[in-house]
Amino acid sequence: MIASDRPTVVLIPGMGNTALLWSAQVDALAADYDVIVPGYEGAESIDEMSKLVLAQVPAGSFSLVGFSLGAYIALHLVRCHAPRVDRLALISASPFADTDEVIRGRERLIAQAEQDYDGVLEGIGKFIVCPDGPRAREAREAVPTMGRALGVDEFCRQQRVATQRPDACGQLASIEAPTLVLCGAEDRVTPVSGNRYLAGHIPGASLQVLENTGHLLPLERPREVTRLLGEWLQRGDCK
Repeated sequence: MIASDRPTVVLIPGMGNTALLWSAQVDALAADYDVIVPGYEGAESIDEMSKLVLAQVPAGSFSLVGFSLGAYIALHLVRCHAPRVDRLALISASPFADTDEVIRGRERLIAQAEQDYDGVLEGIGKFIVCPDGPRAREAREAVPTMGRALGVDEFCRQQRVATQRPDACGQLASIEAPTLVLCGAEDRVTPVSGNRYLAGHIPGASLQVLENTGHLLPLERPREVTRLLGEWLQRGDCK
């Protein structure tokens, strides 16, 4: 892949997401950046996902944004390819590995999805989106749209990968890229506490918490997320 003269921004979707997740951000950033929304379908581990993502990025450095599962992939990329990452943004993220309770919950969700995938997608949309947000309906309806595009096999595969991801706490102090952490105040998937831990242990990281917002920030609060990413990209502290 040949690099262009424009800076590259990589937007990694989360679990069950397609490029639809980033539609507002792509539209806003495409005038000034080469924006890449990589897929990682078929991968059986965070390492495999990271390799698939990197294969879709041109040579050279780039700004890296990861949402949810995409943030775990982003942290892995920073650990393995730190010199290439100019900036890092983590949205709706956590540094912690799944607990046994969370793993059991994912196993139940997989079993349910194999029987009633549409029902599971509808339930996830209701659970992860804050009902009081200004774009709650649009964000909630996007969840089954994206999930059906990926299919139940990929949904289950990504759930299993999430149970295997390593704890990332030990790497945070070594991250040198200027880092932005974004989360929703009402996020029930990756609560504020985990995002605050990330921001508190990555040197120089900043934290922004959006009120009346759940887990699906790029779709629940597209204008705010786009503005914050734009400001982060224009900061002069690129490593």
